Amino acid sequence: MVLGLVAPALMATGTVTPASAAPTPMVSSGGGHSCAVMPGQTVWCWGRNTTGQLGDGSNADSLVPVLVRSLPPAVDVSAGHDDTCIVDTAYQVWCWGSNAFGQLGNGTTSVENAFPVLVLGVQATQVSVGDGHACAVTLAGTVDCWGDDDYGELGDGGSANASTPQPVTGLTGVTQVAAGYFHTCALENSGTVWCWGSNGSGALGNGSKTGSDVPVPASIENATYVAAGSDDSCAIVSGGDLLCWGAGSVGQLGTGDFAKHPLPTQVVAMTSGAEQVTLGEDFGCAIATVTGPAAFCWGDSDGHGQLGNGSSGADLPFPVQVFGLMTPPSGLGGGPVQIAAGAHHACAVLGTGTVECWGQGVYGNLGDGSTADRAVPTLTIGLPSSAVYALSAGIVTGCAVITDLQADCWGQDVGDGGALSTIHTSAVPVTGLPAAGVSQVSAAFGGCAVVLLGGLSTGARCWGDNSSGELGNNTTTDSTAPVKVHGLSAVESVTTGGRDACALVRNGGVWCWGGNGNGQLGDGTTTDRHTPVAVQGLPLKAAQVAAAGTHTCALLIDGSVWCWGSGGKGQLGDGSTSDSSTPVQVTGLPATVAIAVGGNLFGAGSSCALTGAGAVFCWGWNDSGQLGNGTTTDSDVPVQVTGLTSGVLAIADNGGSACATLISAQVDCWGDNSVDELGDGSSGGMSAAPVTVSGLTSLGTSISSSNGASACALNVAAQAECWGWNTDGQLGDGSTSDSDVPVPVQGL
Repeated sequence: MVLGLVAPALMATGTVTPASAAPTPMVSSGGGHSCAVMPGQTVWCWGRNTTGQLGDGSNADSLVPVLVRSLPPAVDVSAGHDDTCIVDTAYQVWCWGSNAFGQLGNGTTSVENAFPVLVLGVQATQVSVGDGHACAVTLAGTVDCWGDDDYGELGDGGSANASTPQPVTGLTGVTQVAAGYFHTCALENSGTVWCWGSNGSGALGNGSKTGSDVPVPASIENATYVAAGSDDSCAIVSGGDLLCWGAGSVGQLGTGDFAKHPLPTQVVAMTSGAEQVTLGEDFGCAIATVTGPAAFCWGDSDGHGQLGNGSSGADLPFPVQVFGLMTPPSGLGGGPVQIAAGAHHACAVLGTGTVECWGQGVYGNLGDGSTADRAVPTLTIGLPSSAVYALSAGIVTGCAVITDLQADCWGQDVGDGGALSTIHTSAVPVTGLPAAGVSQVSAAFGGCAVVLLGGLSTGARCWGDNSSGELGNNTTTDSTAPVKVHGLSAVESVTTGGRDACALVRNGGVWCWGGNGNGQLGDGTTTDRHTPVAVQGLPLKAAQVAAAGTHTCALLIDGSVWCWGSGGKGQLGDGSTSDSSTPVQVTGLPATVAIAVGGNLFGAGSSCALTGAGAVFCWGWNDSGQLGNGTTTDSDVPVQVTGLTSGVLAIADNGGSACATLISAQVDCWGDNSVDELGDGSSGGMSAAPVTVSGLTSLGTSISSSNGASACALNVAAQAECWGWNTDGQLGDGSTSDSDVPVPVQGL
């Protein structure tokens, strides 16, 4: 929320340059929402909207980005606690949201305004929004502030709120301003940092704890970047040294302790290479160069996972690397280029032009179509930056969520209202889903989708084969178009097995339906269910659920993995080969951030897990080397995949083979290759260790290979490519011929 964000044109020189759009998005995170300026200069916001801070004219939260209406082209954005502001190409400032203190700057103190209003009397190069006030760097290099002034955060020498911009006392040559909760800091082109406002914990950085209603110099020189948080501040100095000061009770200063520091203090291991810093509510993040730019966070974790390292546990007073956000060694430019911390969540822009967020998701603040917390970055969907957001490779069906948040499918059972047996060798739209209404899709013999209406989840819709009740509509009648799954709302995600499906429900645990001959529904029985039943015995909230063949697994928020259903090949990972109709814990796994499962309908299957260190472990069926450990021996406990000890971003498992996307942008697969599913240009045979998929430069955010013998991934241009088995058109390449190398899906 309270960012140290500055328009890229101002960062290096501190001089005013013509306003222009950034070549990649610019993101800002606020109290429960986030916003982005896209390369087309449009502004999109998502998450909490109780005061109209999304700018779409409503007060309804949105789990996916919505376009801010009635705005001129924008070049800068800042999301505050309950409001948002932008700078347009004519240097005008526009704000929307809460206005109780006059923080919209239009001369009024109305309760709120859900549409943008023009801030009066200021032309600016950059804007920053705090808890109840906002500040802007003017064309003259001064600072104007407006809104709440209870703690002197307007810096004009008084304590009266202001509904129009007021000049901050005594500042010149300013290149950046950062508004915190109740204090503000500014950076001059001389490298001097000035702060004003609340100072009970030393956030002004002058060694005292006395507040000031005019700027006072922080005890720091040669600064190049500044950030202000809830009760803390940070600055980068020449050479990339990062120092922070203020409150430190939950480690939010990154100084290795939990103490207040009223003077700038060294952030652990950040003595050089820091490029950006941002402060949220009691935590901070930075982009710093290691082997290439990478993202790091520290401070309060409070169970939401906002540090992004795969853990929702203890507060950390030193920087930890955010999972997966690093520049590939090959220099492909997929690493983080900008970062923004808010209240309990953060977002980053990647060099690929995508936005990923992590942490608290209860209001939709991550923009991934759910209200789930995420302890690792997840893709924000619905921004005008990707052709395809997510893929699912099923048994006879493949599906994708595309730019307009609709589902397109190919193969058989595509849900277009036509005969299920019709083979579609290119993608066609699934019919009957709400406009801009799909956040996630999972394919098998047909598919299921999470459906949104008005930006909020209304449940799940399924189509295709229903012989075991896997459509969840209390029948066993097949459906050529989506039907509503009974009794589910606020669905976070859905997964389809061979003859069953499961959903992760907000505050409601995991629910499953369909075939249950091996206990794969997890309800303590082996009775098929034609409507969802709750999985029994999961000890904690689930972060992910994955179903395939005849077994199911769930990843819990503590990083543990639990599985149920068929266990004859050891795919439950609990050291046995017994089935279980309730969840059992997988033994011997390091803390896990993602899972993938695969299998057939006859009880054989395997499972894989991706750890916080970027390593892959698999267990279960291994007759074709699909565990990737160099053998063909089944294992009822996890074994590490050869060579994949770090750097993996995502995984997929179809039971007979498995795949992983790497930070290097390559994709590796291992296991069965009888229908070319390894994608390495060879046909037949198998590989008990990973081989590289030929000719695919991966985006890294989406790979899928579940139940069938094909795999799909997004390339660096966010286009879908598939390989392997294609008898039913499941590669979507316009043919029914298998392919031993990736081929583009047609029609997306």
